[in-house]
Amino acid sequence: MADKDDEIDKILSEIKGSKASSEEEKSAAEDTEKAKESNVKEEEKPLEPALNELPVTNKKSINDYKDEYEEEEVEYVKNPAKKKILIGVIAAVFVIAVAVAVYFGVFYEKEEETTAAPETTITTTAAPVVITNPLTGEANYNESAVGKRPVAVVVENSPQARPQYNMDTPDIIFEGEVEGGITRMLWFYADMTDLPDQVGPTRSARPSFVEFSQLFDSIFIHFGESHSKGSYTGADDVIDSMNVDNIDGMSTSSCFTRTKDKASPHNAVLEGKNLMAAIEKKEYRTDLDESRFSALKFNEKDAAVSATACNSMTVKFSSRTNSHTFTYNTAEQVYQNQADFEQQVSFKNIIVLFADTKYIDKDNYNGTGRTETYCNYELSSGTGKLASAGTVVDFNWSVNNGKLTCTATDGSEIKLNPGRSWIGIASANNGGSAEVK
Repeated sequence: MADKDDEIDKILSEIKGSKASSEEEKSAAEDTEKAKESNVKEEEKPLEPALNELPVTNKKSINDYKDEYEEEEVEYVKNPAKKKILIGVIAAVFVIAVAVAVYFGVFYEKEEETTAAPETTITTTAAPVVITNPLTGEANYNESAVGKRPVAVVVENSPQARPQYNMDTPDIIFEGEVEGGITRMLWFYADMTDLPDQVGPTRSARPSFVEFSQLFDSIFIHFGESHSKGSYTGADDVIDSMNVDNIDGMSTSSCFTRTKDKASPHNAVLEGKNLMAAIEKKEYRTDLDESRFSALKFNEKDAAVSATACNSMTVKFSSRTNSHTFTYNTAEQVYQNQADFEQQVSFKNIIVLFADTKYIDKDNYNGTGRTETYCNYELSSGTGKLASAGTVVDFNWSVNNGKLTCTATDGSEIKLNPGRSWIGIASANNGGSAEVK
């Protein structure tokens, strides 16, 4: 029993000692705070005396902390199983962390590289410019001929001149009455550098043909001309008064020749290959003056011009002439004539212009003592018919400021279908007609 009491007293003594030690540590802390306040208030006093006044506390050795570390080790050292689990968990976490780092650092970066929208350069390409023949509306036209003047060649149509040479080559054929009930033609070529070797037979100029050629700012090509006499004004004076650039085979032989298969005067032909040299020698203007050019309108592709069918059109120039009949070929979508030119000719568009005519007598024609009656057209305004794509439409035409315009009866513009055209000028006051079937 005495031993137990001694043991209890020993424990109480240790508790009291521990409490005293705690109070000493608390007192030391309070003294330190007071010393700091004293240093703030009395900055002029030296630091060393203040430090010397602090109470000295017992310093702990490494052994004093031994129990704290041993308590932490007990759970790991005394229980190896738990230690292995913890190590395994740490290792697994480390592996997962590495895997995540690798994925986001490598694969995700690659994915961003592959899924990132590539830089694109947008290049705008202008729509190709389609160069078309101004007289036919057809594509694949000679680019070097764009903005250049056309040429108009006077071609004979008397029976002795048939069949004509290369009648399938002109872009437009204009035909009208001249004298004695016969007709003459004017062949238009948009590209003066692309004529066939032989064009013709060429023949002499007439006033209305000179005037019509200038509606397209053409260089006028002919073999001779009618001359003024009495009340008749010939082509010679019209050419001079209009200051027309022309090449006359009667005075310029460098681009004309005569063939052997026809008799003179029905065998003079223009040599296309020599035409440009003759034009250059005369120093004629070759650039087109658009203010003097009648621009024709064309559809992009074949289209009916109305709801009225036209399987054929028979054109009579006047009560003094024969007629031409053009029949529609539905397979080839062109109007054709075989009988009147001793060869088959084909056209996309058949155009008839009705104009007033005036007949003028010229006495003692070429010194023969006989009278020749010429037909002149008044190229001012009138009505007309257009047959194309198996259909026909009426229109009005007029010449204003030297340019030809054609409009439908409702005021809309007339459009041709791409291809060659035949234009016949018929007398509005002397029996001209255009019969549609």
